[in-house]
Amino acid sequence: MASLKKLTDKFIILIVALVCTVLCALGLFQKFDFRVYDLLLSFRHDTDTRKELLMIDIDDKSLEDLGAWPWSRDIYADMLVRMKELGAKTAVFDVEFLSPSNLAVNPNIQNVIENSFANADSSTTPQDFYNSLSSSIILNHDDYLSHAFQFFGNSWLTINNGYLAEYSDEDISYSKNRFLYNVEDPQNLILKGNIKTKFDETGESIFKKFALNKIDFNDKSEIEQFNEYISGFSPALNIFIKRSSGAGFTNSFIDSDGSRRRVELFTKKDDAYLGQLVFAPILNLISPEKIVRTKKTLDLIGATVFDTNDPSKTEKVNISIPLDNEGRMFVNWKHAEFLDSFRHESVSLINQLDAIERNIYSILIQILNENFLGSDMLRYKNRVSELVTSYQEILQFRDFLLSSCEGFDENGNAINGGIDPSYYEQYFAIRESYFQNLTSFLDNYDNDERGELENHLLDLIEVIGPDAVAETGKWFEEAFDVLKSECELYNKTFKTESEKLAGSFCIVGNTASGTTDMGTNPFSRAYANVGMHANIYNTILTQDFITPIDWWWGVIIATILALLMSQFIAAKRPFFLVLFGIFFIGIVILIPVSLMVIKSFYLPAVAPIMIAAISFLAVTIYRFISSEKDKKFLQNTFGAYVAPSVVDEIIKNPDVARLGGKSDSLTALFSDVKTFSGFTEVINNEELAKVRKANDALPENQRRSAEEVDLDGAAKGAERLVAVLNEYLGVLSDAIMAEGGTIDKYVGDEIVSFFGAPVPDKENAFHACVAGIRMLQAESKFNDERKDVLPINPKTNEPFYLHSRVGLNTGNMVVGNMGTEKKLNYTIMGNNVNLASRLEGTNKAYGSWIMVSESTWRSANAGENKGKLVARLFDAVRVVNVNKPVRIVNIIGLKEELSEERIKSAEIFNEGMKWYMKGCDTPKEPKDPEDFKKAYALYKKADELYPDDESSKTFMNRCADFIKNGTRGDWDGVYTMTSK
Repeated sequence: MASLKKLTDKFIILIVALVCTVLCALGLFQKFDFRVYDLLLSFRHDTDTRKELLMIDIDDKSLEDLGAWPWSRDIYADMLVRMKELGAKTAVFDVEFLSPSNLAVNPNIQNVIENSFANADSSTTPQDFYNSLSSSIILNHDDYLSHAFQFFGNSWLTINNGYLAEYSDEDISYSKNRFLYNVEDPQNLILKGNIKTKFDETGESIFKKFALNKIDFNDKSEIEQFNEYISGFSPALNIFIKRSSGAGFTNSFIDSDGSRRRVELFTKKDDAYLGQLVFAPILNLISPEKIVRTKKTLDLIGATVFDTNDPSKTEKVNISIPLDNEGRMFVNWKHAEFLDSFRHESVSLINQLDAIERNIYSILIQILNENFLGSDMLRYKNRVSELVTSYQEILQFRDFLLSSCEGFDENGNAINGGIDPSYYEQYFAIRESYFQNLTSFLDNYDNDERGELENHLLDLIEVIGPDAVAETGKWFEEAFDVLKSECELYNKTFKTESEKLAGSFCIVGNTASGTTDMGTNPFSRAYANVGMHANIYNTILTQDFITPIDWWWGVIIATILALLMSQFIAAKRPFFLVLFGIFFIGIVILIPVSLMVIKSFYLPAVAPIMIAAISFLAVTIYRFISSEKDKKFLQNTFGAYVAPSVVDEIIKNPDVARLGGKSDSLTALFSDVKTFSGFTEVINNEELAKVRKANDALPENQRRSAEEVDLDGAAKGAERLVAVLNEYLGVLSDAIMAEGGTIDKYVGDEIVSFFGAPVPDKENAFHACVAGIRMLQAESKFNDERKDVLPINPKTNEPFYLHSRVGLNTGNMVVGNMGTEKKLNYTIMGNNVNLASRLEGTNKAYGSWIMVSESTWRSANAGENKGKLVARLFDAVRVVNVNKPVRIVNIIGLKEELSEERIKSAEIFNEGMKWYMKGCDTPKEPKDPEDFKKAYALYKKADELYPDDESSKTFMNRCADFIKNGTRGDWDGVYTMTSK
């Protein structure tokens, strides 16, 4: 039989594994695996960040300063020219330039026309004048930007994988011949992966995906059927492409849950391959000797990598990029939000240098053009003229350099040689010298040229008048102050920007808050998509890769562990069985977590976890169903008449079901309904009245006899009474069990219960007191919600509300199964149990609802529970059939739930009780009546604070009696009960 059970266990496990395998193969677990992957990635250490990586953000500030999107393309051109000067090494544009922009009119058209006429002479032909003027007025920003791409020298543009524009065959041929790579891919795996990606994007059926694995990708005739899935080709405008250093595709793969986790690095075009937008410049940067695609990796053989801290240090390495079954690389995303992941710089701050520079030149021109008597002879005029001339020469030099940018041929060679590298050095040296001379001039102006200018203006007072001199002097002072301020700002900004951009690999993209180019990644629901290119660069250059493992490895591992698990859980007790099951499932969870955290291996975890959890659950259920007959008997028998906790204890320990008991410190709780006889009588009378009324309404020949009517009324009254009482006692019982109590029995309207068994509870007294409080709260809610079923009290003409009094006592009691072998009752016995019953009855004499013994109060108001309960200390009471007096305590409620007035009333009452009980420990003759007067005054004050309380009135009456009649000589503060 045991071997059959083991075989059944294994059969169950294999069925579960088979079902999970099918579901996994169909991709039904994929979305859940994505979520688990995101979680696993967060457990892993955050990858390092390449220091040379810099995001050039088209951010909110840029749009505010430079104009609304889309921008005029001279903004990009100015930025590129400036980035070259600041030392940036690479500029990758995540901006698609697919269509030409409109021609623009020079904003300085007036100056252009004036300068054209001023520069024209007799040798200028009308056609030459027209050509010069029109080229200066009509600006072609596309032409400017295209030359700026080549001027920068290492700029990279986009090629979209769709068909977004019309191109000539020559343009397409140029881009393919120039920007495609040779990759050793003998099995044509890259094309296969490209088609799989298109399948995923277009939602092709799983069966078509399976069929794809049967295709021979080296047979062109078989591949032709997938031509519609082969990527398109939409490069940036040819005017830009032919002057850029390279291009790559921007399209990124989005998983079915809308998140970006993986990326294709190559897409096949004809017989060569186009690199991803940032992967293409990476290849240019590291210059691998050979690129090889294997089934699981993309290998860059003989790549030259450099140290991010010291770019001069390089080494030859082989970089193996792990890929999944679709040929995609897992991007090792930075764990932070986009703005916190990488270095950032705003386009606005870079182009700010151009604005400052133009402003400086404008001020110099204004100063130079400010003519007055004899000004041509002043030194400042010559210095400013020299600066203006120098700057104009710089502009001419820049135009010359830009004009040399005629593009590249299909082999990547610059047409007509391009820009001689030495020209860059000369150009930037001239610019540096210009700003040094400008700074030197402004630094020395106060000591040299300014004094000469002021003296000259003083000499002109008699000629042009003092007002004109003052006005001219003020203008010069303000002009030079502004010029100096702008020069200082330029130098400071230039230094800051050059420190940021020098040697940087820059990625340009839109990050403004209003952009729609946002996506989701494992760590953010709104991440600028340009950031994906940064994470790809960072993943490859840090070589911190995530290596995917096929999902079926997880299925195999989990199945083997499940089979081993089934060997160890036989004949285990439930506790150890559950413990071992949790341990087993924990091992299955720990394997993918450890692989990711320690080795950066990603093993899909959902299928293994499902196999582990379902196998354990299924085997456990089977074991329980086929367990011994005595357990089932115990559940069916004892579950019918004892508390669920007792059943659980019996199942855990069958010895509990034997006759006998043990002595333990428990708390007994008795509750009884006040005026239950009156409640019963009112219900019976109401039901009898209804039956009589219905009988009287019948025709005389159909009426029943008075005896029949009385019997029917009594039956309906009993039925209604039982229904109301069952519901009421059920509400109170729920309150008891919610605090860990065990219901012993119901005796009419009385509930007998206890705390601390069968499940041990060291705080059973406190929980019993809380149960009493909750019973009164549940009772109040019941009365309020069930007004419609309660009878009407004829004395008050209001619903006859049910109220139960509660008595508690803590002490040693016998607990266990009492009775015979045929009839067992799990119950409590002993004098302490009887005392709890008597204490319930004392509530009648004191006008209270929850009465507990001093032993219960000491135990409940101890340890961490001290101060949580609000109570009033009463006197001592001698209950019926018990000679020894018991000090009693009235529980009011939980302190955190009571009003300030209720708490204060209890405190004042307790002060009164001190005077009331004064001298009872050492009886004297007679007791001082003044003690009762003081007690009376405090009880009265407590009553005024909380008038609904009857206990204060009870003790006020006792005090009044003692004040009037005095006390016996042996006053001991004990009140003797004469009834139960």
